[in-house]
Amino acid sequence: MQIKKGPYGYYAIKKFDDPDILCTYAEEVIDGNISDFYLKPDTEYLGSGIMCCFEFSGFLQITDPEFSVFSPGKKNIPHKKNIKNLSIRRKSAGDLFYSFIKLLDHLISPSCIVLDPDMVFADPEGITVKLCCLPVKSKPDELCLSSLNAERLERLLNCDFFKSVLSADEINALVYSVRENNEELFLRTACKIKGSEEKKEDPLPFLNTGTKKAKHDKKHTGRKYTKEEKDLMIACLSSFLSFVLMAGKMLLPCFLFFFLALVILTVAILNRKKRELSVHKEESLKIAKQRSSILFSESPSADTIITSSEEERTGESGTFQPLITGQLSLISEINGVNPQYSLYLDETCIGSDCFLSDIVIDDPHVAPLHAVIKQINGSFYLEPSKGTGKTYLEDSPVENGKIYEIKSGQKITVGNIEFRFATERLAKNAY
Repeated sequence: MQIKKGPYGYYAIKKFDDPDILCTYAEEVIDGNISDFYLKPDTEYLGSGIMCCFEFSGFLQITDPEFSVFSPGKKNIPHKKNIKNLSIRRKSAGDLFYSFIKLLDHLISPSCIVLDPDMVFADPEGITVKLCCLPVKSKPDELCLSSLNAERLERLLNCDFFKSVLSADEINALVYSVRENNEELFLRTACKIKGSEEKKEDPLPFLNTGTKKAKHDKKHTGRKYTKEEKDLMIACLSSFLSFVLMAGKMLLPCFLFFFLALVILTVAILNRKKRELSVHKEESLKIAKQRSSILFSESPSADTIITSSEEERTGESGTFQPLITGQLSLISEINGVNPQYSLYLDETCIGSDCFLSDIVIDDPHVAPLHAVIKQINGSFYLEPSKGTGKTYLEDSPVENGKIYEIKSGQKITVGNIEFRFATERLAKNAY
């Protein structure tokens, strides 16, 4: 990327030779201001190519000497104001890292985030951080935390701007979690940095149902000791024998038994940590694949659509529950309105304001935030906004502030535009 000064401000510019690389969905998500950390992208077609511009007027590069803890102009004794600013900067850094996962939840690959320190900006106080996120298409396997690239993140975090508020352990934890694709560790570290103990809700909670069922079944079966428990029992027995031998002043056997207990205990601890990391990595990969299936899977064939009775008959371990998505299909062709919209978020906002809505409809009869379609436990609900926009369900007006359950095949009218609502249940049991 390049930095240029225009007639109205400063811009970070990235040029692409192929205009097809632009992802309209990603551009709308970033432009919709889902997070305050990403600069609004402005795209401009230049002949056969395209140029993406990010204005950062009023902000400084984080590599500026102003943010250096080793700057000659800095005093050794920090003022109270500087300490307060560093504390706020630390919280802002935690929120920034947390937003990386939120970007994933909106089906935007972290590989699109520009982590070059020269292309990361902050206000003169160093509190508000701004990044560039290129609205380009990504591959299905890039829809995971590891696509952030551990080397890129490590280079960013080793700038003085972040080193002044992050400890070496926190930097190593963030880089390690990206390298191992461990979203849970990354979120836990981000929450620690921003000073919050809150835990992120599982974006795909149904992935854990098999594990919960296995734990429930285990309670009703006979007690079987695991290898880890057996090793711990042997270690405890060896320790006990070493103390008995020490009381009898048999030093050599005492030392041997104590050494054996220490080795068994060390190996058991290392194996347990290894298994935990393996489980976290596997779960993160499952979540990443599930996200990819939403955005990149083709329309379901006849053998992938399953019914509830088939779900009950399917009890195989490791199979996912059906993924339910919704669609709004335009009934009559209207200029400027897409023929079809997908509904895969828990809440999908419909309106004419691109900052407030996920589905943007530029029509004078559509309010800035016209209605919201919610997905709760596999069912869809329509909630009209409290504005002046009119919403109809099967040609019947709906009251503002009330929630209506909608079924597949029903007609939804937003302003004067009619859509047909449909749901799809996809079986994602193999990749």
